[in-house]
Amino acid sequence: MEDKKTPGEIIRGYRNKKGMSVTELAKKLHCSKSEMSLYENNKKQIGKARRLLWSTLIPDFTPDMLTAEGQKPVDG
Repeated sequence: MEDKKTPGEIIRGYRNKKGMSVTELAKKLHCSKSEMSLYENNKKQIGKARRLLWSTLIPDFTPDMLTAEGQKPVDG
């Protein structure tokens, strides 16, 4: 069984695919650049409500962003 990506890996992959900076994506997702960096690097967990909101803003995040089962855990 293949491990699912962490939400941070999903976010980073999307950002890189779209050619966006951390600042640009943070603005789009209504958070700070430093907070976005923590999420991308799996240093801070993304709450369920925020993952749900983000999945409505960026359809590429669904369904993996919403399912915690099978995801690799974040640090800390």
